[in-house]
Amino acid sequence: MNLKKSIVIWGLCCIWSIPLFARIEEELPLTESEDSLMQALGNIPVFTIYKDNYVVTGTSFSGGKITKYNSDAKFQISLRHRLYRKLLPYQLYVFLTYTQKSFWDIYRKSAPFAENNYNPTLGVGRNFLQKGRIAGIGMIQFEHESNGRDGINSRSWNRITFTGIYIPDRYFTFQAKAWIAMMVAKENKHLTRYAGIGHLAATFTDDRDRLSCSALLVKRGGWNLNANWQFDIAYRLFKEDNQYLYLQYYSGYAESMIDYNRFQRYIRIGFVIKPNSISIF
Repeated sequence: MNLKKSIVIWGLCCIWSIPLFARIEEELPLTESEDSLMQALGNIPVFTIYKDNYVVTGTSFSGGKITKYNSDAKFQISLRHRLYRKLLPYQLYVFLTYTQKSFWDIYRKSAPFAENNYNPTLGVGRNFLQKGRIAGIGMIQFEHESNGRDGINSRSWNRITFTGIYIPDRYFTFQAKAWIAMMVAKENKHLTRYAGIGHLAATFTDDRDRLSCSALLVKRGGWNLNANWQFDIAYRLFKEDNQYLYLQYYSGYAESMIDYNRFQRYIRIGFVIKPNSISIF
């Protein structure tokens, strides 16, 4: 996927999201109380969960049966820090995030880590209100992602990402994210062909806030309909706590950076801690 095609895809996503967020604010301009709410959102929280934090284990069933060679554990740690407690002009806020995704060959001798992917970002965001609640979120981020290795096993890239999140009600959340890749390492110069140029995601939460189901589609490079898929089901074990029993299914390329050009299909089960507001992909 070349730069021109990436810009076209990003432009289409932006054109789609601008009228959406404009409509949110046109339908109900900020009242004095909502302006106070915006300011309150600028104060809290300073340090939070960003993406889902989970530990799962499972298998790809490659070869037709479960073995120590086609099974592993995977975990993700993701945090966000607000750099300034107050809102900036135009009700913007600045934040840092750090996400680490690790693949652990836990069932092999000495249980080595197969891969660690590190993803720090610097971003600017804005919340959009409707009827006294957050109905949309927009974010622009500079992201770096690498596996911390050198030589032929080195994998890294930088990208500018544009994210739009729409929250029509308490049950559904829709997300669109597109990016422009920059400074892609020569060891993974075709990364966007497999890791994609953008994604779409949808999440459903039941009225008791116990069951959560998500679907993630990552559009790979090219103009055909190829895509990477991830499906998640999470069930809150105890109403007062934030731990969920978690089932994750992944099918596609670039789940890890080291094997970005290798197709994989994994099903894993474990536990997840979710953000209090929404899960971000």
